[in-house]
Amino acid sequence: GLAADPGGFDPQHAPPALAPLVSRASDAVDRLQRGLSRRLLEELSDAPNAVLVCRDEAPALAAEAAGAAGLSLGRTSHRLRNPANAPRAWVRPALAAAAGRPAAEVGARAYDLGDRVGYLRPIAVGQVCLRCHGPTGALSPGVRAAVQGAYPSDQATGFEAGEFRGFFWAEVAK
Repeated sequence: GLAADPGGFDPQHAPPALAPLVSRASDAVDRLQRGLSRRLLEELSDAPNAVLVCRDEAPALAAEAAGAAGLSLGRTSHRLRNPANAPRAWVRPALAAAAGRPAAEVGARAYDLGDRVGYLRPIAVGQVCLRCHGPTGALSPGVRAAVQGAYPSDQATGFEAGEFRGFFWAEVAK
């Protein structure tokens, strides 16, 4: 887990009053993660299109999963590709604690935020993710052009397989 991350708790051991909210958040993240993974795998034969899936479809997939579950949902990172995914204040300490670590060392966390519950699930850099998030020199010219065109201030290259990439996050009102 994230020892340097104060205030969070292991979602598997949520206080009874918060457990149903944590479960709703986790289920919504599952839905977003599955939908996004499916769309990216469909486009991987044309990696520049995968960049556009992330830009154009990921926010809609998040909104759909969030609406179905009645909560807020998204993705964020310590190295943003899309400035619209900037972290919420409660997420920043967890990002700082996880940055640069192997994703396997970063666990899901939940937070009692007073009027709502926050939930974080780490995103690991998989082998296929390197096509768009690996070392800049290793990206195909088409991917480099797509990233530069879609995200002029991109910071999300230079990752290695297995590295922590960021979090899926959810917030559920109490």
